[in-house]
Amino acid sequence: MKGAVVNASQQEVIAYFEGTRWDYRHLWRSEKAGALHFGYYDANTRNHVDALRRMTTHLASLVGITATDRVLDAGCGLGGCAIRLVQRFGCRVTGVNITPFQVTAATEAASAAGVGDAVDITQADITDTGLPDGSHSVIWALESVVHVEDKDAFLREAYRVLEPGGRLMIAEYLVRESPPLNATDAADLRTWCRGWAMPGLLTESEYRRRLAASGFEDVQVFDLSRNVAPSLQRLRRLIRLLNPTAPAFRLLRVLGKVPADNLQASAAQVRLFRSGGWTYDVVLARKPGGTPAEDDTAAVPPGL
Repeated sequence: MKGAVVNASQQEVIAYFEGTRWDYRHLWRSEKAGALHFGYYDANTRNHVDALRRMTTHLASLVGITATDRVLDAGCGLGGCAIRLVQRFGCRVTGVNITPFQVTAATEAASAAGVGDAVDITQADITDTGLPDGSHSVIWALESVVHVEDKDAFLREAYRVLEPGGRLMIAEYLVRESPPLNATDAADLRTWCRGWAMPGLLTESEYRRRLAASGFEDVQVFDLSRNVAPSLQRLRRLIRLLNPTAPAFRLLRVLGKVPADNLQASAAQVRLFRSGGWTYDVVLARKPGGTPAEDDTAAVPPGL
């Protein structure tokens, strides 16, 4: 990571993705879609892999990606979003990630897709990218900031790297604000966060406050919970399939601690979603300055 020391929180994230590599590849079909995130379902979605790819398309429509954009994919995973953004819009993308095998996989995938000249993948911390000030017009963070311990540090870095008028997009799980979580839901949240290497989740108002404190303006929040619900249903089916054999596999040391914790965390996540404890949201914000683009986001109904 450019010579940087990996702290304990970052090492937990790396260990999580290394430990669940088989799970994502074979159960979530991550390498088929180049995606580790939830899918976006609408009337035109055909299947799970299609939903994973459509998430990129829908988020790009919310952000208003164009060929002139220089996108920083913060936490780029296997590179699927970076590749599709270049292929569809002709923009340039810098992918940043702390997990070594994902950096290698994303680099190889971009080359295989024929977009290696427009996609630059680097191993670095998304709170300290080392990129020049004002070097990007869009920062794209799809289910990645949830793994960051110091979210204010990420927002400061995003503000620094964005050009004046640049846009920030964070797709994330937000905790219900009111009424507060009861004891059962709070326990599920802790299990979920621990098993998925997430230091903690924010509420919408906490995000709005932190964004304002970091200098961002024009904050908008879109709830996509309805559109990711089928992904949660798929995850629930996988949990019901795997749960009966998990104790025996762990006893035989076929199932390691990280994937076992991942299974428990996923079950807790599904329960908490069904109880209304969290929503799947897209948070948009803009760095002041520049020439504000015509606002097309209002034409995209949230959650559709």
